[in-house]
Amino acid sequence: MTPDYNALFSALRKDLGARPHETLDFPGFRRAAVLVPVLRAADGLHLLFTVRSSGLLNHAGQIAFPGGRLELGESASGAARRETFEETGLEVSETALLGRLHDHPSPARYVVTPFVGVLEWPQVVKPNPGEVAETFTIPLVELLAIRPERETRQLEGQRRVVYSYAHRSAEQERLIWGVTGNILEDFLSIIGPHAPRQPAP
Repeated sequence: MTPDYNALFSALRKDLGARPHETLDFPGFRRAAVLVPVLRAADGLHLLFTVRSSGLLNHAGQIAFPGGRLELGESASGAARRETFEETGLEVSETALLGRLHDHPSPARYVVTPFVGVLEWPQVVKPNPGEVAETFTIPLVELLAIRPERETRQLEGQRRVVYSYAHRSAEQERLIWGVTGNILEDFLSIIGPHAPRQPAP
C-alpha cells in the first residue's frame, strides 16, 4: 500500500508558493525549464533522474532532471511538462505540479526554471534515445542523508556555489552536480523539514 503523503505535499506546495522566487536574467541566455519528479511509491518517495545522451551538444552524458528550452510562446511549466513527456514518456498534469524552485544559470547559457511535480509510481518509462541514455531513481531519504561537496565557480563574472552529490549503491556510484546538483540542493532544502527520514514500512 502506498503511503499517504498528502500532508507533506500540501506543506511543500504552501512553502513553494510563499517564498520569494529568485528569477534570473542574464543577457543572451535562453530560457529552459525542468521537472523535479517526485515519485510516490509503495516503499516511500523517490526522485527520477535521466542520463543525457552522449550525442547531445550540451552536458552530454551528465545526470539531469528531464527538461529543455522553452518554445515560442510557451510557459515554463508547460515546457517542463512537455519535455518530461518527450524525454521519458511520462505524462505530468498541471495539477501534479507543486510549485517552482529558484532559477539556476547554466554554463550552456540557459536560465533554468525547475518545477516540482508528483507522479504515482511505478510507471512505464520510455526514454527517448536521442536525448536520454537511461533513467534511474534514488530514494529521497538517501539523498537527504548525503552531505554535498561545494565548489565556488565563476559564471558571467559572478561567483556561484556548485553542489555535488555522490550517491553510492550496490550497483554503482552516481555523481549529481552542476545545475542539477544546485537544483537538487534547493529542492532538498525546502522539502527536508517535512520529509520522513526513514523509508516507509
